[in-house]
Amino acid sequence: MKKLIADIKDRLVNKVQTLKYIDEDWGQLDYYNPNQPTKWPCVLIDISQAVWANEGKLIQPGLVQVSIRVADMRISNSNIKAPEAQRINAQGIFDQMTFIHQALHGWTADSMNGPLTRTLTRKVKRDDGIREFEMIYSVQLIDDSAAPVTAVYPMTPPKIRVTVERVTAD
Repeated sequence: MKKLIADIKDRLVNKVQTLKYIDEDWGQLDYYNPNQPTKWPCVLIDISQAVWANEGKLIQPGLVQVSIRVADMRISNSNIKAPEAQRINAQGIFDQMTFIHQALHGWTADSMNGPLTRTLTRKVKRDDGIREFEMIYSVQLIDDSAAPVTAVYPMTPPKIRVTVERVTAD
């Protein structure tokens, strides 16, 4: 899963240049202080859950949910009577969410066994001036890290001799 988060971060940094901060979610937005440890707009990535099944030979396919938290500091007026430039700026988080979705939905990285699929978007209520949405994507992974390591040794087949006898009916 470590590789999955790294792949998503690389994808976003290359496809959504308007994001100022992309990182793994370690609680940056929960640090209630006037000086948040991020730049705006930001994206924080984490694994929210994984449901595993058994395939045999200690290999497990899993359906993994990836949380993409999109946040921005709300400093523009969105009131209908505000200047148009301010209203457009206040709605910028929706543009960021669209760009992120275009970059991730249907995309498959080396660490994945299937494409990312968006399954949920929700608004996160906050007590500060940060506007936040969470987007959940699902992806199938296969974990074979517990499977025994086996070695393959090439073998030459033994010489095989085939004899065909003809049987006739009397």
